[in-house]
Amino acid sequence: MASTRKSPGFVQSYVLPALLLFALPLFGLWFSGHAAGRFDAQVLEVVEKEIGRDTTLSDADRQEALAFYRAVPASAACQGDGEELAGYRNSLGDACSDVKQFGWAHLASWALLALGIASTVIALLCGLAAFISRPFQYGSFVVGWLTLRISSALQVMGQGVLLVWLSYWVTALWTERYYPKLIGMMGILAAIAIFLVVTAIFRRPPTDFDVEAEELSEERAPELWACVRRLCERLQTPPPDHILAGIDTNFFVTEHEVRVGGRILAGRTLFVSLSLLRLLERSEAEAVLAHEMGHLLGGDTGHSKRLAPMLGHFGHYLQTLYEGGVTRPVFYFMAAYRGLFELSLGRSRRASELAADRLAAGVTSGQDIARSLVKVGAYASFRDRVEAKLFAQDEQHHSVAIAQRVAHGFSEYAGSEAVHDDLQRAVTPHPFDSHPPLAARMENVGVHLKPADMSQALLEPVTSSWVEAIVDAEAIEARLWGVYEERFAQAHDLALACRYEPATDAERQHVEKHFPPLVFEGKEAGFEVRMDYAQVSCTEWEQPVLFDRVASAATADRMFKKYLDLQVTGEGRFKGRRALCLSKLKEPDAALQAFENYLGRHRFMKAHRSESQAA
Repeated sequence: MASTRKSPGFVQSYVLPALLLFALPLFGLWFSGHAAGRFDAQVLEVVEKEIGRDTTLSDADRQEALAFYRAVPASAACQGDGEELAGYRNSLGDACSDVKQFGWAHLASWALLALGIASTVIALLCGLAAFISRPFQYGSFVVGWLTLRISSALQVMGQGVLLVWLSYWVTALWTERYYPKLIGMMGILAAIAIFLVVTAIFRRPPTDFDVEAEELSEERAPELWACVRRLCERLQTPPPDHILAGIDTNFFVTEHEVRVGGRILAGRTLFVSLSLLRLLERSEAEAVLAHEMGHLLGGDTGHSKRLAPMLGHFGHYLQTLYEGGVTRPVFYFMAAYRGLFELSLGRSRRASELAADRLAAGVTSGQDIARSLVKVGAYASFRDRVEAKLFAQDEQHHSVAIAQRVAHGFSEYAGSEAVHDDLQRAVTPHPFDSHPPLAARMENVGVHLKPADMSQALLEPVTSSWVEAIVDAEAIEARLWGVYEERFAQAHDLALACRYEPATDAERQHVEKHFPPLVFEGKEAGFEVRMDYAQVSCTEWEQPVLFDRVASAATADRMFKKYLDLQVTGEGRFKGRRALCLSKLKEPDAALQAFENYLGRHRFMKAHRSESQAA
């Protein structure tokens, strides 16, 4: 029976966490009122006792005095400036300075709440406006991003100051003690958060778009260029300025600047996959190319070019908020706005894909569109399977030979039931757009292919491919596959070093190739730290500590020195603790980074072994 459990929805994933934005201001509002009320109660208790002991007052005067003090709280007298309460206010003396702080905190909490509500309204209006049309989408994001980044920065500043104030008064009011270390720590965290957020607003993250490909000049592919120009003429859109050939599992067109082999290409750039061109008949490939040119005609690439830098800046700002610690509530709020905008963005992108399919079907055929979608989806799924299987193996590969494995095994895969399961879930990979499911795209162009039709399309030999029209296509593929397979092999090599226990001399040598024994010298002679894949030792310790026995590790500052504190299992409560003074080392940061890497390797290895045994 299929599972009925659903993934978290938008409300649970975004809206509920976003409400944390209001948590600290609400607490500050309540606490400031509570503190003022407690002060009023203490003052009234003292006043009532003094009036009760005053024998010079008549009963009428006593009742009148009690009625006055009960009607006018001490906090009101402190925060007021009227002459009629001057005597009352003066009698309270320095205590009024505390009450004024409660009043300021109360106003600050209200201001932060009001700012949060206003930000929520702006986020909702901008998010909903993005669903109207593409111009509204761009304009609403510009307004939302410019407004919300300022309001979020103000929230970070305001909540940071409120947090420091609360770190003093909460303990002072409830325990009659205050803790300078706590106040200092909160002050440092708030200052760091404010600095990070302000700098993130003005920092421009890199927007380079690197593509592994080679440029196809007209001399290298004159027929292909002529075909693309012919399609653009029929669609009445200018042709691309550049055509790139690669081995990825997609085709795409962009107006972003593209970095290829150290060169920056500007203007309209079309990427074609040589691996997919070999699988497609010329008419099917032309349907794909017409689809990509349809994006140029529809303004999709121009819209993406304008929007992408701001989305990248927003993403960098979100990352800063997430890493800022005390800024996490603001992060959840901003992430909710980004999530709402992504809903509209996904909707418009899917509509653009369907529109491009219809345009392509108009200049080629719906049948060619459908068959090309099946082939592209099947090839991408099978290549993912091949690479996943290779990477999951716990043995070294003499040669990964991904291209050969995909080419030799595709026919068998195309005739299996697995291909139909994959195609039902298939969404054509693309670096910019969100593609609709395969069934929806075929229905959009008025074609319905049965499983038998799909299998036939995949198994039929290609009679004429556009790869044949590219002068040195095989050489380009060989170079690109060589680079890709080498990088894949290196990644798998490192993964094995993280998976091995090691259990044999060969495995140990492999692990030590990536995690060699290290020695970190101290500033003073005789002090050093040694580390290998299994343990860490220090000259101040009686014996090394195995990574397998490290329950937890954390850094701490004590007496102006930085320490690495380890909690070691299998020993007594106090004997199980190890402290390493990083400040005594010549390279403390390098030692800490190495410890994190080696301990992380060991924990990954343990988790991998547990998963393998459970499988």
